Amino acid sequence: MVKFKDKLIYFQVFFAFLIPVTPHLYISENLQFDDIPVILFFLLFLYNVYLKNIKIIYFNQLLPILIFTAYIFIQNILINENFLFTEGFRYLFYTVLFITLFNAKNLQIDHLFKYLTIFINIFSILFFTLQINFGTDLYDYWRIGFNENKWIFTDGRMNGLQAGGPNAFGGLIASLNLYCIASSNSFFTRFFIISGILACFFTYSRAALIILVFVLIIYLFISKKFFEIFLVTITLLLTLNFGLLERISSEEETEGIQDRIQMQSATIADLSQRNLANSLFGYGHGNFGIIRDEVKPTLDFEENLRPTGPHNSFLFIILDYGIMGLFLFLLIFLNPFLKFLNQFKHNLLKSEYLFLGSFVALALTGDFIQNHSISVLFFLVLFIQQISNQNE
Repeated sequence: MVKFKDKLIYFQVFFAFLIPVTPHLYISENLQFDDIPVILFFLLFLYNVYLKNIKIIYFNQLLPILIFTAYIFIQNILINENFLFTEGFRYLFYTVLFITLFNAKNLQIDHLFKYLTIFINIFSILFFTLQINFGTDLYDYWRIGFNENKWIFTDGRMNGLQAGGPNAFGGLIASLNLYCIASSNSFFTRFFIISGILACFFTYSRAALIILVFVLIIYLFISKKFFEIFLVTITLLLTLNFGLLERISSEEETEGIQDRIQMQSATIADLSQRNLANSLFGYGHGNFGIIRDEVKPTLDFEENLRPTGPHNSFLFIILDYGIMGLFLFLLIFLNPFLKFLNQFKHNLLKSEYLFLGSFVALALTGDFIQNHSISVLFFLVLFIQQISNQNE
């Protein structure tokens, strides 16, 4: 009976792993492909509750995410006069995921991280080489797979199955490979180093590649894995043939860094000029967007334009939910962060903290936390680590 219980909870968590590799496409007007693993996750959760496989709830641990979730629901009712909104339900999903993990004492999912990472690495390298794509996602902007461009140094860049484009795909690759490198034996560590760097590079996401290589070299140096540092060097030399130096140094073709500086500067300027109520409680989810140096209501942009967030997850939270929202959001991470500092030298090399640290670094350069097709893994790792800390 215990094994059956463990398998049911395992399959529930397995559906969460499917979210980053489920295409962001419409099935019907009100249903998307990446809704399917979420629906199956909730159905299996209800079945587990019915069978009393899930009955442990630690309210002290859940309190920070419950407070933040309640806050964004209340704010949405007051500002948008609407109770039902997708962002709120996503945080309900994370709360249910946390509760599920509380009840999974014998859950072994390291292999799921490895299988997922192997899949996305091969997907990126293979389809970049073959220059294959599967059409645009439902945002009608990025293609799933190879995206042609007019850059001088490459014919195109890779996007994954998740929402958000190549930068999101690069961030997913970087964080997952760091996790797997720190939790694998020598053979797979070397495999993930070589394939992970190449897969990340073919997205041509500068931030993802820089964070991956920087964190990886520090980890390998502290771990005294000098042969693996040599492998990193050789792999980077290989990417020179595909435009590594040009991608890092060239701004003429891409203008990506300048865009981010403009977006974040405009957001900070807007925050400094807002009235007290908007500063404390935000504009409400989805009400304001940014293009270059323009921050204004999303409805005020022309229909052919695509406003985004400020390419900084924490500024995005302040924009939507205010300083109070950011404070409540950061409380979710307080306990794991204090535990990390308490055993800094030990935790610095742990796979969970390598994943979390790299994801937070990426969140400073993009709207990664708001991209729930990849941030689901961030919260999964966070909750696993928090439960591990509690059991120590």
